[in-house]
Amino acid sequence: MSYVGWAFVAMAAYGVTAVLLKLALKDIPPGVAVVITNLVLVLAGVGLVIYRGESFTAHMTISRPMVWVLLAGLMLSLSIVSYYIALSRGPTSVVVPIFAMYVLVATFIGFAFLGEEVKPTRVAGVLLAGGAIFLLTR
Repeated sequence: MSYVGWAFVAMAAYGVTAVLLKLALKDIPPGVAVVITNLVLVLAGVGLVIYRGESFTAHMTISRPMVWVLLAGLMLSLSIVSYYIALSRGPTSVVVPIFAMYVLVATFIGFAFLGEEVKPTRVAGVLLAGGAIFLLTR
């Protein structure tokens, strides 16, 4: 499957995740939900590594890529914990669109720091996505 196909799978799964979390967070504290859902994620990741025959130890070195992975883990932790707390306190229809604004953050960083091509259609897409998120939170 192409990266676009995987992106659509991720989008659909994450959309369902928000609804399932909202239901769970009525009775389960956000911190407990973070641990349980991420334990499932870790097990899935280990399964993927084993299935692909990849090696953990080959990558457990002090290197620039490892620093990026560790920093990404810290940002992901902050993101997910904040998201779960927000979902436990607010309506899904407001929390999820605000959370989805990460798309705009990542796009701007891609343009500004990763040298990704800025095209008029991509700029229009960012503006439309921002507008959609704005309208969804009203």
